[in-house]
Amino acid sequence: MKLFGLYLHIPFCVHKCGYCDFNSHPLEGQDTAGYVSALAREIRIRAGSLDSGTTIGSLFFGGGTPTVLEAEQLIHLLDTCRKHYQIAADCEITLEANPGTIQSDFLPKLKDAGFNRISIGVQSFDADELKLLERIHSAEEVDSTVRTARDAGFGNLSMDLMFALPGQSMHTWQSNLARALDLEPDHISCYNLTIEPNTSFYNQHTAGKLVMPEESLQLVLFQYTMAILKERGFNQYEISNFARHGCECRHNRLYWLNSEHLGLGAGASSYLNGVRSRNIKSPAKYAQAITTQNSATDFKEQLNPRESMGESLMLGLRLKEGVNIHSFEQRYDIGLTSMFGDTLTKLLEQKLITLDGGHLALTEQGLYLADSVILEFISFPSTTP
Repeated sequence: MKLFGLYLHIPFCVHKCGYCDFNSHPLEGQDTAGYVSALAREIRIRAGSLDSGTTIGSLFFGGGTPTVLEAEQLIHLLDTCRKHYQIAADCEITLEANPGTIQSDFLPKLKDAGFNRISIGVQSFDADELKLLERIHSAEEVDSTVRTARDAGFGNLSMDLMFALPGQSMHTWQSNLARALDLEPDHISCYNLTIEPNTSFYNQHTAGKLVMPEESLQLVLFQYTMAILKERGFNQYEISNFARHGCECRHNRLYWLNSEHLGLGAGASSYLNGVRSRNIKSPAKYAQAITTQNSATDFKEQLNPRESMGESLMLGLRLKEGVNIHSFEQRYDIGLTSMFGDTLTKLLEQKLITLDGGHLALTEQGLYLADSVILEFISFPSTTP
């Protein structure tokens, strides 16, 4: 049985936060009913692009903010997936949620329909930080959303947190983590704030109105995060992701393993048979294209073996376990050392990687310098076969 990842993108938010560079659009004035209809149509159309026997092991509703839709709309999309795809009996069905959009009867309906994992976009419990991040929820709404989710029967609950914010102190971050841990999540994603182009934060940062913490403080915050979550029983299975035993996010793992996946919806990306593709980003133009042309593909490229190898290493090295060397060599029919021998030697000497137990992985020092280490593998091969 070939397990596979299916991703559905809901591109609407009540408000687009200043740091966000995802394909998200303010909800006001959007034809959400038309979008849901188009997405359901794409679900049906694209089912034929999968190989026979492909079984969905992870179904992820992301955004944007999926919870701005009506519960019935989300359930309709899930039911459409069930009708046209082979869904594993234990499929992990995740819903991203914003605490500011959850109504009292919303989550029980979704749990009864089959959603079994919820990922709550918390980011911070500090009122000033929430205001800075332009979040629409309060810390109290996080508490109530967690209670509602648990009461509805969600046994797998994740939280997103963000650290290294402008003006953030060690004390504030410690308080945020403690508040999150008090709510007993099963999974925590802790992301270092990065300033991305084409965002409000980028414009403010460029103008000198938004000052990021010193790199030394960012490192200390990250080190504290790893230490306290390990102490509290969380396994750091990926650079930014921590989980209790058995609660690692399947969607995350499929992505970091560079596995094939199908992305549906405006701006969603797919990776099938060595081809990467992406849909039109505009929700209205996406819906029109699906309705009139049965396709909304905006970009497509066939990766050559070297590009694919680089991607597998780039993604796999983010996992704590690293890259399975045997699987890599089987996939590409080439020895890792014959392709990257000089690079491996240099990084081993610098104590940034390890080659133990059949895996290529980052050391703790390499983890702190992950972007630089990964760049070594995606630039140019040290040896050309």
